[in-house]
Amino acid sequence: MSTKPPATSSDKDLDIGEMYTRSEMFFEKNKKAVTIGLGAVVVIVGGLLGMKWLSDRKAKQAQEVIWKAQYYFEIDSLDLAINGDGNYLGFQQVADQYGGSSTGNLAKFYLGVCYHQKGEYETALNYYREADLDDDILRVMATGNQGDVLVELGRPQEAVDRFMKAADMVKSDYTTPMFLMKAGIVYQQQNDWKNAAKCFGRIVSDYPGSPDLNTAKKYAARANALSGGQS
Repeated sequence: MSTKPPATSSDKDLDIGEMYTRSEMFFEKNKKAVTIGLGAVVVIVGGLLGMKWLSDRKAKQAQEVIWKAQYYFEIDSLDLAINGDGNYLGFQQVADQYGGSSTGNLAKFYLGVCYHQKGEYETALNYYREADLDDDILRVMATGNQGDVLVELGRPQEAVDRFMKAADMVKSDYTTPMFLMKAGIVYQQQNDWKNAAKCFGRIVSDYPGSPDLNTAKKYAARANALSGGQS
């Protein structure tokens, strides 16, 4: 990873790669329920009944055509998920044809995840940014995932801004400490021990049930010890 210095013994316990794996695990555990929830919500733009009918009809069509791409995504056939199989649309076509609907925006999020997994980070970043999501957790994940790809692109300051925004968007016992940990690690890698200590300290004080509590305590103690002269 371009921003990551050689690991020391204290840095081996947890790194951005491991935390990204947890992000993937969270999405894997929740993607079916989230998809159902988003599919039930249609955002209507325009006041005329005729415009409303067209929007409803288009959103329903989008829900009906995205399912095969979701299936390919679930079995890790990313190219088929993105481009379709010739009979069913992929996320790319759904996003292009139904981009204004909730399902079209969900397709953009999926495209971000697919390109992220393929290592095409600029493309992933663009789709994460374009996805205008209704669901709180998916909005948090899209923002935090921007941080992940920005780390890969060697843009740590932008990355930490995304992680901090994701941590504070929705107070969650899972996503908030996860993104605080990511932000703290990036601060730590940049020798910004004061801000690293704040991130790790928030996990310790506010999220005692976090699975990373013990790691956060250790990292907070180290960051506090090294932040003495920082203002």
